[in-house]
Amino acid sequence: MKKLFALLTMAVMMTFAACSDSDEEAAWKQLPTEPIPGDNAMLTVNGGSTTGSVQLTATSTTQGTLLLTNVLPGYAEISMDVTLSGRTDGTFDITGEKGLTTAPSMISRADAESVIFNISVSGNVTPEGKATVNLISALSTEAQGGLAGTWDLLSEVKLKEDDGAMTIAPLWVTWSALDPAQANAEGFARGVGTFGSMPLYQVLHSVTFSTDGNIMAEYWSGNVDLQTAIFQGTVTDQETLITTFINIHEDEPWLESPRNLAFWYVKGDNLYVVPNITAILAQVGKDSGSSVDTGNLDISALLSKLGEYDITLTAELLSTVTGWLQTGIPLKYVKSNGALKLYVDKEMCSPIIEALLPALPKLDEMIAKLIAENPDDQSIQMLPMFLAMLQIKNFADLEPIWNNNTDEFEISLNLTDSAL
Repeated sequence: MKKLFALLTMAVMMTFAACSDSDEEAAWKQLPTEPIPGDNAMLTVNGGSTTGSVQLTATSTTQGTLLLTNVLPGYAEISMDVTLSGRTDGTFDITGEKGLTTAPSMISRADAESVIFNISVSGNVTPEGKATVNLISALSTEAQGGLAGTWDLLSEVKLKEDDGAMTIAPLWVTWSALDPAQANAEGFARGVGTFGSMPLYQVLHSVTFSTDGNIMAEYWSGNVDLQTAIFQGTVTDQETLITTFINIHEDEPWLESPRNLAFWYVKGDNLYVVPNITAILAQVGKDSGSSVDTGNLDISALLSKLGEYDITLTAELLSTVTGWLQTGIPLKYVKSNGALKLYVDKEMCSPIIEALLPALPKLDEMIAKLIAENPDDQSIQMLPMFLAMLQIKNFADLEPIWNNNTDEFEISLNLTDSAL
């Protein structure tokens, strides 16, 4: 009897174990294998909601592969191994981590030699085809390049003590001449820095390079009196001749840009900016109270419009833009003593400027027409004086200077570490 009882007990236990295994097997096999999009997928990236779809391919009660489509901006698809953990309600929790060695891009992929982003996911998938997934991204230490943090726009213009010439400003333009005795754009460059820095200071307060790869900014969205903005400033130190800008809307709070509109990473000597075009257009539509159909942009109409202004789409420009689509927009940078300079040089600007040069006569025609048709508008009538302050008569005069008398060319944005 004892032997019979033992055999019956073992048989019952094996039956329960078989049923349990069968139940577990049945549970994970009930999970959907098709993509889960739209309202059935609650997706967040770094705490902010996003769109896209998820597809879980379970291979056992504890393992599976997760495919994220258009979830993390800059990555059309991310496939990663995940761990499954079944719940008593028949749903499965998912967790996983992966290092991405491809840079975020607007359209196509560019491989890197090392990890740029480390990502982790957590969430839950139900047999009914509902998914909740939270994705966290983090730039690798190498991809941060020591630039992570908040950087304030430079608030001053430094001048030379001997002649009072500018040496640095929030917006700084260098356009040196091969032969200073010939027609050149050195005065024009100083004018752009002088008259462009103060309005910029009124609309941009700081830029944050987040460790999760986001670029965010504190900005001003209201109207700025350009005439007041251009000439506001005070000399605070006669010895070093530093002119400090005044915030003309200092009682109003700065706004913070939403997350996931642009991403960044460092590779080599460059900082790359990757705009999330779809999210930016959607945000513009939201801010303006109108919808923007991001899937129905008429590229041919855009190219036709550029042609109306004599803007030339050269092979070099198209090649440059193609490169941007693969890697993001490159900026050179210099970090030193709590200051950060982001800039583009002559080589980087050349394809764009050479495409725009043929449009300069058209721009002069438009300005002349604007002045003639608005004799009572004082701001428009001041345009010739403004050009004179830039030390040019016509924009078309810049074309032969660029082609024949340009040594160095550089446009920089100058920032300071907000923690200092």
